[in-house]
Amino acid sequence: MDQYNLSNISAVNEASGQVRVRANQEPNQSSYNAGWLHGYANALADAAKELAPQWNLMDTIVNYMREQCDSAELNFILRENLGMTDEEILALGFDLP
Repeated sequence: MDQYNLSNISAVNEASGQVRVRANQEPNQSSYNAGWLHGYANALADAAKELAPQWNLMDTIVNYMREQCDSAELNFILRENLGMTDEEILALGFDLP
């Protein structure tokens, strides 16, 4: 099975589309494989929809923090207080030292 990027809402939405394309390539659309892939694509789309409000809230909070804190202070908060990794910080759109 292909590896799909599920690191953020946009990536999950994109993965859902990729899985749907793959499902539509199945020669027999009534096969188990096609059904499973369509189900997986639907589950990814549903997960993205469910996570969107939390992602939007997080984005709003982080943007507020960006306005209120300098980069060193924000970096400290994200790493030490929230325990975020470099990858998670980058996924939020920050390019901190």
